[in-house]
Amino acid sequence: MTDPYTPFEEARKQQPNPFKLKPIVSADEVWGEVVTDLPDLNQQVDQTIYKAISEVRQKYSDKIGIAVKGDRGTGKSHTIHRIWKTIEREGGAVFAYIPQFTNASRIDSHVRFYLSLSFKHQDVRGVTQWQQLAASMIATLKGTEFEEKYQPYLEKCHHPEELRKYLIQNLNQPQRYEFIDEVIEAILESQHDLDFNFLKAVLFLIFRSAPIAQVGMAWIQGIDHPETKQRGLPEFSQQEQDAKSIWFIEQICKLAGVSSRPVLICFDQLDQVSVGNDCGDSAAQIVASCIDRIYFQCSNVLLLCCVISDTWKEIEQMGSGIPDRVGQRSVATNPPTSDQMLELVKLRLAWFHSKNNLNSDDYPNLYPFDANQIRGIASKAAGVRDLMKWCAEQFDSVEIVDPGTSTRDPINNKQQEFLDSYSELLNRVSVPEQNDDQLAAIIASTMAMIPKCGTENVIITSVTHINQAGHDLHLIIEGHDSLQQKTVRIGVRVSETLTGMTFNAVMQRLLKYAKHNITRGCLVRSTPVPLSWKKGKQLEEKLVQEQGGEVVVLKKDEIKPLAALHQIYEEAENYGFTKQEVIDFVQELNLAAKNPLLCEILSAPT
Repeated sequence: MTDPYTPFEEARKQQPNPFKLKPIVSADEVWGEVVTDLPDLNQQVDQTIYKAISEVRQKYSDKIGIAVKGDRGTGKSHTIHRIWKTIEREGGAVFAYIPQFTNASRIDSHVRFYLSLSFKHQDVRGVTQWQQLAASMIATLKGTEFEEKYQPYLEKCHHPEELRKYLIQNLNQPQRYEFIDEVIEAILESQHDLDFNFLKAVLFLIFRSAPIAQVGMAWIQGIDHPETKQRGLPEFSQQEQDAKSIWFIEQICKLAGVSSRPVLICFDQLDQVSVGNDCGDSAAQIVASCIDRIYFQCSNVLLLCCVISDTWKEIEQMGSGIPDRVGQRSVATNPPTSDQMLELVKLRLAWFHSKNNLNSDDYPNLYPFDANQIRGIASKAAGVRDLMKWCAEQFDSVEIVDPGTSTRDPINNKQQEFLDSYSELLNRVSVPEQNDDQLAAIIASTMAMIPKCGTENVIITSVTHINQAGHDLHLIIEGHDSLQQKTVRIGVRVSETLTGMTFNAVMQRLLKYAKHNITRGCLVRSTPVPLSWKKGKQLEEKLVQEQGGEVVVLKKDEIKPLAALHQIYEEAENYGFTKQEVIDFVQELNLAAKNPLLCEILSAPT
C-alpha cells in the first residue's frame, strides 16, 4: 500500500500553497467564485443589508446609507460577494460594485460608468441586469389599453432572453428601432416620471451585445459612439457628461423602482485608493462626498461602503451631515471565532486535497496543523489574513527537504510569492476597455516601476500622472535619452473614443507641445483612426510627420500584464506586500521594463 504522505509531500512541493491564494475578495472576484467563504461569518452584516433592501423595496424607506465597519481581514468584501450571489440567484434587486477611482475630479462619472457596467453581469439564468430592467419596462403595459397590441411580447417578459430572441426573429433592424419608439410612447402613458431618451437607451439593451445595444450602453456610460445621434439620442460634451452623471444614476434608480427593484451600490476598499497631492480630501472623503450627492438626488437606492476604523474617522471629520447619511445604518464585522478559523483551514485543505487527488480521510484532522495552534491565533482576535499568512508559512516550513539541499532564501521566497500572485491574477484580471482614465492610470503606475537604469535608451526621472477632467494629457514622462544625449518629456494621451469630434479635441490638446512643455507627443489607441475622420487623420499626420510624435497601438495582451501589476500595487497589503516591495519585485524581474507597450511609448519614433 502506498504511503499517503508521499503524494502529499510531492503535491506540497510542486503545487500552489493553498494558504497563499488570496484570502480577500478583489473587484474582479466579487462577481465570480471565491476559493473559500464562511457563510455564517458576519451574518449580522448580511441581515442588515437584506433588511434595508426589503425596506426600500416595500417603500418604507426611499434611500438608505449603510457603513460596514471592520478591521482588515474580517470579511467585509466576502459579504459583498455573498449579497451579489443571492441577488444573482433570487433577484429582487439590482447590484453594482464600484472599484477604485483614478481621477478625483471625475468620481461621479466613474460611479456612473461602473454602475452601468455592473448591470451587464448575468443572473443564474444567463440574463443581464439590464435585460431584466428593459423587460420589466415592457411588462408595465400589462393591464393597460396597449396590452392586446403587445400581448406576444408581454408573454415573454418574464424570460428576457426569450423576448430578445423573439424580437430578433420577428423584426428586422429598422423595425426594431420603430418598435422601441412605439413601445416607449406606450410606456410613458403610465410612467410619467421616466425620461424618454433614457428609457430608449435601456430598451436598446434588451438586445444584449448587438449593435443596437452597444449604442444604448455607450450613451448610458458616457462614452462617445458614432451612431448616438443617428439613433435619436442626444450628444453631450465631456463637461456636460460629467455634470449629468448623477442624473443618469437617478434615472437608473427611477427605472428600477418601477419594478420594485432597489439599486444596491457597493463601494469597497476606500482606504486603498491613491489620491494625488493636489487634492485636499482623502480618497474616503471623496467617495463619501459622491455617496452624499447620490443620496440627495436619488431614490430607490442603497449606498453601501466598507471601511476600516481609521478610514471612517476621516469621514467623521466631514461636515454638512455627510457622515450621518453615509452611515445612516452602521454595522460592524467581527473577526472569525476559533471554530470558524478551524473551518476555514479545513476548507483550504479540502481544496488542496481535491486539486491534487488526495483523500482527506488518509490524514489526521487538519494535517499538517494542530487545532490548538489555530485556536490560539483566533484567541488573539486575528483576522483571516493573519491566519492565512501563518498557515502559509507553516505549510512551507515543515516541508521535507532532501539532505544537502539548502532551503530557499527568505527574500527569494517573498519574490516567489509575488510571482505566484502575479501569475494567478494574470489569468483573471480584466482590462478596463473604453475607459481612458483607468487605462492611463495603469500605464502611469507601471511606467514609474521601470528601474533607474531605464529601458529603450531612456532613463526615467519622473512620471507625472495628470488627474483632471477634459481632453488634456494623461501623463508626462520625463527622462534622459542616453543615445541622443538629451532630455525628453513625453506627453501621453490615451484615447479610445469612437467619435471624430472628441478625437479632434484630444489631438488638438496633444499637439500643444509648448503649453505642456513636452518634447514629444504620444497617442495610445487600440484601433486605427478611421479614414472618414478627415480632420482627425490630418491631426494624426501632424503629430507624427511634423511634430515628431507617435501613435502607439494599445494591445490587450500587452496592457493586461500591466493591469495585473497595477492591481497588486494598489492592493499590496491585501496580497501580503508593501508597495515598495511590489516596486522592487517589478524592477528586479523587469516586468515593466520589458513590457512591449511601455517600451514602445518610451522608444524614439522611427
